[in-house]
Amino acid sequence: MRFVGAIHESPHTPFLTFPPFRVMFHIAAGQFRAVWFGKGRMMKQTLVGFLIVFLAAVLVTFLASAAFAGTPTGNSPLDALMVPPDWRTIAPNGSLWFYFDYWMDTSGPGFGRGFGASPSSGRSAKINIAVDANHYEAIQFEIYTPALAQDWLRDPTTSPIGRGTTYRDTLTGFIVRDLYWSGAFNTAGRYFVRVVNHAPVELPFRLTVTGDTITLYPTPTVTPTPTIPFAVTRVPTDTLQGKIVFQQATGGVIYTVNGDGSNLNIIAAGLDPAWSPDGKQIAFARWDTVYPGLYTANADGSNMRLIYGAPRVRSPRWSPDGKFIAFTQEKSGASGQSLWKLGVVELPRVKPGTTEIEPAKLTEPQCSRLCFTPSWNADGKLLAYTDPGEGIMATSVISGSASFILAPSGTYFDTGANMPRPILHLPPLQSSLWSPDGARIAYAEKSHDRWELHTINADGTNATGITSPNPILYTFFHVVVNNVAPVWSPDSKQILFLSDRTGKWEFFVANTDGSNIRQVLKNITDLISLRFDFENERMMDWAK
Repeated sequence: MRFVGAIHESPHTPFLTFPPFRVMFHIAAGQFRAVWFGKGRMMKQTLVGFLIVFLAAVLVTFLASAAFAGTPTGNSPLDALMVPPDWRTIAPNGSLWFYFDYWMDTSGPGFGRGFGASPSSGRSAKINIAVDANHYEAIQFEIYTPALAQDWLRDPTTSPIGRGTTYRDTLTGFIVRDLYWSGAFNTAGRYFVRVVNHAPVELPFRLTVTGDTITLYPTPTVTPTPTIPFAVTRVPTDTLQGKIVFQQATGGVIYTVNGDGSNLNIIAAGLDPAWSPDGKQIAFARWDTVYPGLYTANADGSNMRLIYGAPRVRSPRWSPDGKFIAFTQEKSGASGQSLWKLGVVELPRVKPGTTEIEPAKLTEPQCSRLCFTPSWNADGKLLAYTDPGEGIMATSVISGSASFILAPSGTYFDTGANMPRPILHLPPLQSSLWSPDGARIAYAEKSHDRWELHTINADGTNATGITSPNPILYTFFHVVVNNVAPVWSPDSKQILFLSDRTGKWEFFVANTDGSNIRQVLKNITDLISLRFDFENERMMDWAK
């Protein structure tokens, strides 16, 4: 059918042009109708099918626009681009931010992954960054650690940790790479390269980042394996009372969020965040920065202060009265071996009757060789900590040697020697944490091929399992699930933890007897990919 003739367009009636005809839509009595104009006559017909196609097209266009609206622009670390696979251009007098994820090399000899090893136990693998720019000197690049990138957001004059320089062949003197940087970092996390064009014209460049322990593109969501041939009841989702502070990875971005998943905010970059007792401040550690050490900040990230400067500080934890912060610090032993020892800092305060601020005072409680994840008892006089080679121990903040809370005990039968022998070592332990009421201690324990959560009374009695494998899935399909990083609720009645039961690290909560396990903050882990390295990370903390 051929349609001809003029269309009289009402100023109140929208129209679409679809060759070889035009269609005008009217809305009458709640029904869409189309008016077709042909050879001197008007034909009316309900076009429900056509309307569905039209609305679908509009919806697709809208969704595509929304998707492109969220495309990174490279204007800042919060909007950084992936490292491009080929040449691209940069605007006149402009800059572009790119990111890459850097992880510690845990494959070297003697690395005790899962045995209380710290990030320093892994090797700092070297990476190489280069920019080719057809010898245009106006192109430069800078390297920012997660901490420095966070500082740059507050102060764009923040200096980078490194800059690219011309790389020449030592024999010929020829320029091999226009700009080049090679080095390693102390902590894992998301690092940034900022490429700058100082010329008044657009210029081309090519950025390359190489290394054995880097990821240039987002890691695809892992599908749990093996595939289960029948439906499995999912863990229910829920919300929490209070607020959570958590880190994306060791040395990565630190966030706060309400327990119902609302009000997500970036606070800083660092390690092992912890709430103050009143929920108004956050303590954390920083390594890759000009001033490494123990930091505090307000709950909104403002008023960041260096409390105690040291190159290797981890696991800060506030005392119940909020006047002290305990932590662990790497030191060198007499034979050059790495030690992790406890420290307690009394926070700076104003001298009575003056305006003078007293500096932080350091106390070093006695502890064993490897003293990880300290936490306070309810009265603030004792610290519990995890020694991966010994067990869970407690020590006085003021004086006195450490004593066992959980230690090897009992015997096993040696079939080779046909005799009983004493148990000298516990399975690997991590992340012990005293409950706010002081009654129990939660911890993670390696159980054959997986990590499970347990609690024990403060006097070392009544060890209780909190998580356990699904007997059918584990026995017949070998579905291995890890449960790690336990954190007590402020009222000591629940335990928040990480689990990879969905195929990636996400938040879950359970009652202290292990009942009523449910997933929480799913909207957050759908947005932010968490990384846990089984290195005694304090991934999160829970406040009222």
